[in-house]
Amino acid sequence: MTLPDWIRILQVGLGIGAVIFIHEMGHFLAARWCGVRVEVFSLGFGPKVFGFRRGGTQYQIAAVPFGGYVRMAGEMPDGTGRAPADDELPSKSVPQRFLIYSGGVIMNMIFALVLFPVAFYFGISSATPIVTAVPGTPAWHAGIPSGSRVISANGKEVFDWLHIPTEVAIGGSDPVEFVIQAPDADGPERVVLVPERNEAMGIFMVGLAPAVDPELRFEVRPDGPAARAGMLDGDVLLEVRGGMPGFPVEVQFQRAYGDGPLDLLVQRGDETVEIHLEPELSHSDKRRFFGISPVSNLVTGVRANSVPETIGLRSDDRIIGVDQKPVHSSDAIFRAISSGQGPLSLQVQRAGEQSTLLQSDALSTEERAAFLNDLALGQDEDSARLLVSPESGAAAVGMQDGDRVLALDGVPLSDQEVSPGVDLGENWASVQEAARRAVETGEPLAFTLDRAGEIVELSASAAPVPVLDYGMGLAESRYIYRTKGLVPSVKAGALASWRFLSEVWMTLKKMFQQEVSTKNLGGIITIGQVSYHWSAMGWTKLLFFLCMVSVNLAFLNVLPIPVLDGGHLFFLLVEGIKGSPVSERTLGYSQVVGVVLILSLMVYVTYQDILRLVG
Repeated sequence: MTLPDWIRILQVGLGIGAVIFIHEMGHFLAARWCGVRVEVFSLGFGPKVFGFRRGGTQYQIAAVPFGGYVRMAGEMPDGTGRAPADDELPSKSVPQRFLIYSGGVIMNMIFALVLFPVAFYFGISSATPIVTAVPGTPAWHAGIPSGSRVISANGKEVFDWLHIPTEVAIGGSDPVEFVIQAPDADGPERVVLVPERNEAMGIFMVGLAPAVDPELRFEVRPDGPAARAGMLDGDVLLEVRGGMPGFPVEVQFQRAYGDGPLDLLVQRGDETVEIHLEPELSHSDKRRFFGISPVSNLVTGVRANSVPETIGLRSDDRIIGVDQKPVHSSDAIFRAISSGQGPLSLQVQRAGEQSTLLQSDALSTEERAAFLNDLALGQDEDSARLLVSPESGAAAVGMQDGDRVLALDGVPLSDQEVSPGVDLGENWASVQEAARRAVETGEPLAFTLDRAGEIVELSASAAPVPVLDYGMGLAESRYIYRTKGLVPSVKAGALASWRFLSEVWMTLKKMFQQEVSTKNLGGIITIGQVSYHWSAMGWTKLLFFLCMVSVNLAFLNVLPIPVLDGGHLFFLLVEGIKGSPVSERTLGYSQVVGVVLILSLMVYVTYQDILRLVG
């Protein structure tokens, strides 16, 4: 690791430590103000690593860096039944103890309310909320053009692209009202989208994805193939030689990327430069795969009143040929339709029957591009027909695109065993499950295949699948979001604090309603990863993230869970109502339950962190 990497790690550690310190300092100051003696002020749990004693208090850093604690005199009952001393917690009134236990939450909110405005005043690196609509999704069916800028979502200002999926997810299945400025429109318009559940992600989505940098600037890795070919950071894409005609140049680039050598024309200052780029095979990922995936010729959406709809194409059709030439992937379909001439014929499989759909009028290049823009294609997980990655274990033994799996290790697909909870569907899930087991055991997998009516027997082994490395890509569109003046900065900070409080509340609510999956929870690993990544965007971005963490910490700590501050506050409310403290027996049992809940939650979120970490 380089020195800048270590500096970023140090920044992250100090930043998260500061949030924890501020929380515990809130308890400490409130306790001292109310006359309660503090025995231990600890950052972290477990054995002491470093510490000193001053004024009757042990200040320390402990070995387990998952939070901290302030231990006050008399906080835990000693079972003697004696009257508490004047400097012990039980001797204080209910309002005083309420202040002491809420001190951490108060300080976390003060931290956010003070430092959010600082971040906004100096400017925060943000992802420009310029979007493109993913084919087949609600945003695509609504006709939102690529390059549109989202101004607000449900009345909340959108200044970073991440606000968009967050606002959709916390709303669950509720419609979302966007204010959107299309590239060529005279003014903004309101668009209401109804989200759809994405089972893989465990959240609702509308299909708005970040668009590429409108200027089409490149980011070039200094030691990569693009740099060696003469490409420079900041070069602007002008043309893709041999690209699909009729499509925007960025779409042509995206379709050509990953498919072999690239011939590009770029703008560099006042001159245009031609670049011939030969990608290199990268073997950096040592994970092993068979290199198979489902064919991607399934129609997942057709826009209303479009040419595809006019000729009779429907969702769930499978396009198996274009102009009588077999196709198995969306790329193949795009290339065949975009490069064709004259009338267009599609060979389609629908409900097991094959037919030909014909567009009898000759389509121009632009009309063919428009045809494809009105068509959404996806993976067909029911037919068990395969696409085979080049240089993969499956390709090495002769497997071909379009092969249909009949059996694995001699067992027909319908008899394959799958893990509990796995949806077999018709076929692909069983192929995927058998491949996963074979990867784990390291054993080859025997495939029985149907290849155009011929039965083929092949045995393949999993292997690392090399990918084409270009060493460059289109840059993400970013800008600095900044407020002007003290009052607007303070207002923006207060709105941000309220926004994140409401978002964490809505997230928990939607989890209980099962509209947001708990697998989206993140723990200390996710916090560390995000803070490390954001720290590279400047100190204000890291400060913004730490304020987010502080607000989340404040909210979670007021939940009425024993052991947490909210649990103590709840028992104090009960004491205030009934006029006497909760019994030591009830308090003891509740503390045990609280510890079990918190430890279980920590284990679960850490497990989800690890799953995300390993892909």
